[in-house]
Amino acid sequence: MSYDIGSVGRTPAPVPSQTARSSAPAPAQAAHAADTVTIDTIPASPPPEVQDAMGVANQAYHNLQAEGTELRFKINESTGKLSVEVHDVHGNLMFTVPASTALDVASGQPLSSPSK
Repeated sequence: MSYDIGSVGRTPAPVPSQTARSSAPAPAQAAHAADTVTIDTIPASPPPEVQDAMGVANQAYHNLQAEGTELRFKINESTGKLSVEVHDVHGNLMFTVPASTALDVASGQPLSSPSK
């Protein structure tokens, strides 16, 4: 598999003004505070269900390799939508599939060409 997706940037949180502080947050500040997530610790390893899903996706990757195919993910520049292409081992485009099909393949379902 290859991933040709640009990086996702992080937007810094706004810094509260030091000059105008009140004891009660304004409605906009209260709404923003409710949307904030604080992470105190990061686990040493993913939870078991995530590890299981990663194992299934890894097996799906090896199954695709054994069939002589690979999935390539790209963002369509004209639409901004995800495009999933199926290529042979030489990099030749065989066909495209919906993103939902790529998720199905990653969860262990077989990949079939549109003509099958």
